Amino acid sequence: MTAHPPPTWTATEQRLWHAYRRGERTDLQTGDPQTDNPAHAATWPAERTVRAEALTHLLLHGPAPEPGHVPRLDLVGARITGRLDLTGATIGVPVKLRSCGFAERVLLDYAEITWWNLDGSHLPGLDGEGLRVGLWLGIRDATLTDDLWLHDARISGGLDLSRTTLLGGADDFALMGKQMTIDGGLRAHGLQAHGELLLSRSRIGGALDLTDARLGQTHGGAADFEDVHTRRVALRLDPASTGAINLASAEIGTLVADPARWPEQCTLNLTAATFTTLEPTADHPAADRLAWLAAHVVNPSPALYAQVAAAYTRSGQEQAAREVVIHKERLRYQSLGPAGRIWGRLLGITVGYGYRPSRALYWLLLLLAAGTAYFQVTGAPRAVNPGSGPSWDPLLYVIDLVVPFLSLGQRTAWDPAHTAKAIALLLTIAGWILTTAIAGGAARLLNRDK
Repeated sequence: MTAHPPPTWTATEQRLWHAYRRGERTDLQTGDPQTDNPAHAATWPAERTVRAEALTHLLLHGPAPEPGHVPRLDLVGARITGRLDLTGATIGVPVKLRSCGFAERVLLDYAEITWWNLDGSHLPGLDGEGLRVGLWLGIRDATLTDDLWLHDARISGGLDLSRTTLLGGADDFALMGKQMTIDGGLRAHGLQAHGELLLSRSRIGGALDLTDARLGQTHGGAADFEDVHTRRVALRLDPASTGAINLASAEIGTLVADPARWPEQCTLNLTAATFTTLEPTADHPAADRLAWLAAHVVNPSPALYAQVAAAYTRSGQEQAAREVVIHKERLRYQSLGPAGRIWGRLLGITVGYGYRPSRALYWLLLLLAAGTAYFQVTGAPRAVNPGSGPSWDPLLYVIDLVVPFLSLGQRTAWDPAHTAKAIALLLTIAGWILTTAIAGGAARLLNRDK
């Protein structure tokens, strides 16, 4: 293995050859941000040009390192001409091609790489189907004028797309990442995607973090995360984001979705999705979360409301949890037809569907007070058996009317007439309704976790 670069290489490429052997950086930037913008790489002078053929030669047939050095490819501010094609290759050295302008797509299909960094670069897309990454893949502050294809990729460390712009391709997606496996996390802070993010059936050991990302809908949705398994999904999106986000059947540890800053033009599908924790909850009352669910979540199910309530409970906010489950029960009864709606309304008014049982006591006291006041004013009705039976007591009489299955002898001892009879009948009916509602509420209270 020769220690000298091929004689046909340019001076810049020969410089890169020696830097590779010493593990040093080759920086071709001028220091002027405008001049060094890789989007204008086509205008750069010849001394800033490196052929993709030379990079391929270094990575596949690179020279031995100089004694005491570890080789690496570290190139900054170069114009890469030709197609960098490493399909199926095994690359054992770290690769940094930062702030570079690529003339053609980068091909990494089914390659095995260790560390690859394209920060700040400008390139017409990247193909990495079946790519295997041993440590980390970083494409930060970059611009891809076509799609990023990482279908079925395996990344042992993390993937970082922070502040990168994905302009998408003809198929209306910006990122094809279906069935990816990322042992670390996928960080995409400030990502700008002009096309759909496709990550369905992916497995992410860390977090899927889209904080401040701006998603843009084309003909499809904004993001398809169906059946994603991950520890955390952070959807603190840029308010200008648009489109549908699909998390159907996803399994998530923590779901971060802030009602106060949720984009007005984004919807969220959580059908059959499961999560343990919902953030934020501390600074957001249940009313805010319920309004968000109604406005932005597609067909929220009772199971979803139950998960939201459980998240409030885990955060120690029992009152908020009760508000959510009461709303869930209200929606459930509204779907049961006229009779179900009427009965549900009675349950809601009387016992809060079993989650506010103290209401029953208030209604009971109200009935007793109103009935007692009425019969106190009107006096005793006609006695059924004058001279026998209990003496007249308006409170005990009303208790005997209102409380079923209780016999104090008052109800059978007195025979009201006219208006008093109607009032007695109304009290009896109200007592039965209240008792039945209490029984139904108690059953709900005992089975609230089912």
